[in-house]
Amino acid sequence: MPKYWIVTVSEENWEIIKSSNIYGAPESKGFKPIYELVKSGDTIIFYVKKRGSKDLGGKFVGVFKVISEWFRGDKPLWPDEVKEGRVKYPWRVKLEPIKLGIADFKELVPKLKFIEKKDRAQAYLVGTPAN
Repeated sequence: MPKYWIVTVSEENWEIIKSSNIYGAPESKGFKPIYELVKSGDTIIFYVKKRGSKDLGGKFVGVFKVISEWFRGDKPLWPDEVKEGRVKYPWRVKLEPIKLGIADFKELVPKLKFIEKKDRAQAYLVGTPAN
């Protein structure tokens, strides 16, 4: 049965996801990696983090279906990779857009049943991914 995942990204990485229909993840560092959790057929809901964002911080920005298995990328794709000239997020997966648009997290909190502690809703967005 497909699962739904909330994935937090930077605003500049969101622009790459939106234009390339690819999401990338780093190597695992002691926890179960996203590339072992998220499977083809699952749905990813992207949330742009507030820190470092100009316009989209604190908002959900798009919903995508995962349409491939994870594969390793060997060329820089993300802005920080291009700047440093090295691959930092080698695990990549192809996506198909379901819905693009902006939804403010604060406005959605009262409607989201999975958020029990409405006064601490931001805690549900810590880490990648949240399911």
